[in-house]
Amino acid sequence: MTESNSTVRWAILGSGAIASDMVQILKQLPNCEVLAVGSRSVEGAKRFGDRWGIPRQYGSYEEAASDKDVDVCYIATPSLRHPKDCLLAIKNGKAVLCEKSMAPNDTIAKEIFDAAKEANVLVVHGVWSRFFPAMQKVREIIDSGEIGEVRSARASFCQNDGAGSCSALLETGIYCAQFLQWALEDKAVGGSPIVRGAAKTIHESGNDEHVTAIIEFPSKKIGSFECSLAHCSDRSATIYGSGGVIEIPFPFWCPTTVKVTKMSGLGSQQWSEPELYEFPLPANIEALKTEDADASTPGFNFCNSQGLAYEAAEVNRCFREGLTESPSFTTAQCIEIMRLITEIGNYA
Repeated sequence: MTESNSTVRWAILGSGAIASDMVQILKQLPNCEVLAVGSRSVEGAKRFGDRWGIPRQYGSYEEAASDKDVDVCYIATPSLRHPKDCLLAIKNGKAVLCEKSMAPNDTIAKEIFDAAKEANVLVVHGVWSRFFPAMQKVREIIDSGEIGEVRSARASFCQNDGAGSCSALLETGIYCAQFLQWALEDKAVGGSPIVRGAAKTIHESGNDEHVTAIIEFPSKKIGSFECSLAHCSDRSATIYGSGGVIEIPFPFWCPTTVKVTKMSGLGSQQWSEPELYEFPLPANIEALKTEDADASTPGFNFCNSQGLAYEAAEVNRCFREGLTESPSFTTAQCIEIMRLITEIGNYA
């Protein structure tokens, strides 16, 4: 455990779009420093480091991960490298925040967590949805019984972008699976969800491009989702209870709005006036001006990237408190999601 206000020093492994967004976030968090960047070349590290004012610029991921002054490594390398780079950081005694997906399957994810346990270091899988205040509100509504007994949930994350370049199941399906777990798990009952059905279409590259799945959770709860990199959907999610529904509109994976509608009477046809809960993104986080010769303000690359602050702040808190997992997204929950993703891929 370190002092509660001690500076947490980060190394960024990778220099792509999501790394640019995360650097802007980290630079605005209290007692947080982006100390180093590692890239596949000296030129890439210098270009990224100069752009964002990062003092230590390494032409390899190994050098950045082994910097003795670094506390946390943010793994933003190409996804196929994630397991290797997680293990590299862990080997060097660093805490890890790894972009999704941290691994191609649950077996490799478990290997990473086992290595972290052996090294007694923090590892957080960057499924950032879990850390949004709106998601906490969803759980609060479920637990309160406001919509009665929750029986099912659905999520859809389809975008016409990236088909063939990677697995839709790992790219967007993981957000759907984590949402269903969040909505339908019952810690008091226990038990494990079971994949009851799945279908997929395959791109000529060999990667899945469109996947649907049905998952049975304990207590007779059913979850379903659809994910795709080849066509669009409204990218929303809904939770269905015996007395109403909770709707999370676009973008459900980084939400700022929760809508609750109660339903009762004959045929559940008496609808209450919907209750809207709004959770604005952090007001103190903004797009930064670059520190290179251009001195431009390119902005964020992804929807609601300001919300990365919730995830990063949680990593800083856990590191300072000497934790090896985040209570908001535990090792067991992460491995369960990776198991579901693996089984859906094998089932379809």
